[in-house]
Amino acid sequence: MAFHIFRRQAVYYWRRRIPPALANCFQRPHLSISLRTTNRMTARHLATRLNLILDDVAMLPDGADPYLSRSQIETMLHAIVERHLVKLDRVAFAAKNSLEFDPEQARAADRRAFWTYALLDAQGVTAVVRTADRKRMTDDGLSEADIESVQSHLAMLRINELIPTKHHILQSLIEDVGASPTAMNMAAAQGTYFRGMKLALAESDRRYGGKRIEDEGLVDRLVLAKDHSPKPNAPSPIMDAVETPLSLLPTTEPPGIRQSVTDLLQFTDRLAQQQVADGNWDAKTQRQAESISKLFVKFMFQDQRIHDLSALRQEHLGKFVDFLRFEIYKDYGKSTKGEHRTIEQLREQGQSVEKAKRGIEGDTLNRHLTFLGQIFDYAIARGVKNLEAIDLTKLRSKNRSKNKRARDERAKLTLESARAIFRTAPFINCSGWDRLGKWGEEGAQQVFHCALYFVPLLMYYTGARREELCGAMLDDIIVDREGCRPYIHIAANEQRRIKNPQSKRNIPLHPELLRLGFLDYISAIKSLEYKLLFPDLFSPSSSSPLGNRFYKLFKPILTSAEITEAGLGSHAVRHLFNAQLKKQRLTEEDRADLMGHGGSSETSERYCEPHELETLYEFVMKLPVITDHLEPHVINLIPWIKNRQVAPFSQPSRSKRSSNVGVAG
Repeated sequence: MAFHIFRRQAVYYWRRRIPPALANCFQRPHLSISLRTTNRMTARHLATRLNLILDDVAMLPDGADPYLSRSQIETMLHAIVERHLVKLDRVAFAAKNSLEFDPEQARAADRRAFWTYALLDAQGVTAVVRTADRKRMTDDGLSEADIESVQSHLAMLRINELIPTKHHILQSLIEDVGASPTAMNMAAAQGTYFRGMKLALAESDRRYGGKRIEDEGLVDRLVLAKDHSPKPNAPSPIMDAVETPLSLLPTTEPPGIRQSVTDLLQFTDRLAQQQVADGNWDAKTQRQAESISKLFVKFMFQDQRIHDLSALRQEHLGKFVDFLRFEIYKDYGKSTKGEHRTIEQLREQGQSVEKAKRGIEGDTLNRHLTFLGQIFDYAIARGVKNLEAIDLTKLRSKNRSKNKRARDERAKLTLESARAIFRTAPFINCSGWDRLGKWGEEGAQQVFHCALYFVPLLMYYTGARREELCGAMLDDIIVDREGCRPYIHIAANEQRRIKNPQSKRNIPLHPELLRLGFLDYISAIKSLEYKLLFPDLFSPSSSSPLGNRFYKLFKPILTSAEITEAGLGSHAVRHLFNAQLKKQRLTEEDRADLMGHGGSSETSERYCEPHELETLYEFVMKLPVITDHLEPHVINLIPWIKNRQVAPFSQPSRSKRSSNVGVAG
């Protein structure tokens, strides 16, 4: 009964009472259909589908308008135009490689095809060349032979059953804009398909005349963006992995008619150029702003079906924020793969992991909203008035509990736990350069001097951030300045930026670092003509921060030291540095000069100078020494670093394999 099936003479039937909303359409109280099967499982399967169809139909009278909206039709039109522009461009590129290529002949063929679809757009699937059409084509420069070709083209399309357009193509277009493939919607999709083909074929000047509107100002944008221009072969943010037909090509729409949501990408690009030129953004900031802008536009198109920028409302922003907080996977943005997935794929990926790994953190969400706010302000200043009504501040995360102190929000690393880190294999006796976390043979003392050896030491004895150390250059280590102790100069360099202005500072090197061979390591790396302090973290095939590679190596070491509590990573070592100096009665201002923190008042921030290096050295010397059990070793570099080879974990293209090791070299 649950499937509404019954058997009559061995054949199964489906029978349902007609819902009240549809009662006026029928002359009987029930619907009965033969399922034409004697198999019960097959009957149940077919009945389930019929139940869903009937339920959907019953909802139509009480639900939203079942017909395609104007926005949905225009979204569909843009998808058709964009898709066929790309296809026609490919045909043109191939034709131009032929020695017999004739641009005028190609342009004439496009014009004949254009008129074929112009007639289909005007008359529908039964289109013919009428007397009035013949006159219009003659006025457009077509000869009698051309007009005959148009008639032949129409006949060819019918013979090959290309008109009407295949049912599955039209159904896919309708479903991609979130509508139902009713008979009326199929008719609208057919007309839109003919219209889109006509518009794409009309752009023959793009293909054979070199007139591309997107080329205007391209050189200027490239010059302003300098090294921050997108890679030529990077996939479009809207044309993602599944080639969703909701992607648009803004340049195909005549300017001045209305503004598309994709205009936000143009606003983002111009804002980025302005901010970079003013020195407010660096390359990383620009990438972050562009990334969230692309995701936002993709969400509006694919999930909210918003095409017109004027249709954007507060509730749409709320749904986008909810998607970021509860549905998308937590690590979105750490890999470029996510940028090429559809919204539905991102949602499915989020659902495939446990709840704790879903949703971005509050601080990251607030950063995204800050970027969107800047983009909206830029657009508002250029006439997009409806964005003024959108309040992003109400969507920001309030992620700090009033009942909990800031210092209690993160787990603390104890001094004994820190000692345990330096009792693991990389610091005493490892199995090999490719097994740094495994213990070596008993009685041996094999140590490889690399990032995994020195970065934890530097984090504890300098308090520097992970990326400040992993992205340091050899020139950032000052060892030969007369009358000055060796120190590390932390500032922005060609490899990485720094967090904020107060992060720029000098930190003297603790004697333990010198005892364990840090200066000898620098000399060895410098003799090989490297630029990076830790070239073993560098891969020419990756643009990820070098600290990410380090943490991948460091995480198993933390596990070996039985440090498994959430939050006790490399940053916890920096917290320990601050905590130990506080126990030594150093003031907040003293610790801030070492930590790279700003002052909390005008007195401590504006009306003061940083401590002299000798004073900072006295502060550093107050740290408890937790590595006195380690023995210094003759510098032993990783073999592929010694031989100046590309990292074995790199996956570069052939061109990169044949080149040098980039910034590492």
